[in-house]
Amino acid sequence: MDVRVSKVGGSLLTNGNVLNVMNHVVERERPYGGKLIIVVSAMKGVTDLLIRASDNHDPKALDDAILMYVNEALNLGLNKLASFLELTREELRRFINLEDPWIRDYVVIHGELLSVLLVENVLRDLLELNARAVYEPGIMTNDSWGSALVNHELSSRYVVNRFRKLLSAYDVAIVPGFLGVTEDGRYTSLGRGGSDYTASLLANYLGASRLTFYTDSGGLLSGDPRIINDPVLIKEISYGEANVASMLGAKKFHPRTFEPLMNSRVVTFITDPWHESGTYVINNCITAPKLVTVSETGRDGFRVSVVGCNLSLNERLRSEVTKIVSSYEINEVRNEHNHAISTLVNDWDDAIALARDVHRWVRVWIA
Repeated sequence: MDVRVSKVGGSLLTNGNVLNVMNHVVERERPYGGKLIIVVSAMKGVTDLLIRASDNHDPKALDDAILMYVNEALNLGLNKLASFLELTREELRRFINLEDPWIRDYVVIHGELLSVLLVENVLRDLLELNARAVYEPGIMTNDSWGSALVNHELSSRYVVNRFRKLLSAYDVAIVPGFLGVTEDGRYTSLGRGGSDYTASLLANYLGASRLTFYTDSGGLLSGDPRIINDPVLIKEISYGEANVASMLGAKKFHPRTFEPLMNSRVVTFITDPWHESGTYVINNCITAPKLVTVSETGRDGFRVSVVGCNLSLNERLRSEVTKIVSSYEINEVRNEHNHAISTLVNDWDDAIALARDVHRWVRVWIA
């Protein structure tokens, strides 16, 4: 059975756009045939509202989160779904005043659960697809609330058994990202960006032929466009480089997103629903700088990193980066695995200026 996995990011799931986005995703995937698993994130902004609702015992934040789904359901004419979502709000109100650590995860992962419910109705009722929601896909974890660790042996077995049966009866399965479940049946969170990780895990366990990350950026860029003025699309990047980039904060990927795919045969593509262009993640590695990241260190400082194949092992490339860094009177450049080098900067404005200077050098290589 040929299986493909598509992950739809929350930045695409905004009010007034869900039907259009899902229609384009399905049309993009249709030519490949086989079975399709769609992993969905919470709608944009919902996770932050649910965190606030739980941490501050704030019913208004909860109401605002649920209302985003209610409004979208009403806009699409899914009135029964809208009524059901109102009941969900009442149920969650009972939980946001409780203090148990697992309760926070239970509340926060509801953004993904509600996205599954909404997308199932869109695919089944509006696009007339043979689709089925799977609210618990079989990702088994420990009880490290907020950032649970996956038990791969159990998860692989459960996922394969669950989807083998389901996909024999349905063409499309809709799955929540971001969440797992403990052996005693409690929901856990995989951490921010966890929906990407979910998609990679499912693609690995099921031996998917293709994994597509649908985002609003249309692929992996050479820099964050909020910081870098002229980022360019990276057409290819290796799994090793992508793995290091995710750990350094590139595109807000979960730091473990690419771990399950290392040395795999899964064709991985990062794109948007509307264009054919994007970034392929491949096993081959070409020695050249690819992208620049800026991240907080947690110690009142910032890490500026440049990622590229075997960058820390190439003396010529390393010396060129060191020369740019030294112009800011910074003397230390650190290796980040084989595929990245970094330096620490105390001031945010200096970090941005340095990142832009390094990016100008990176662009020469990409061009």
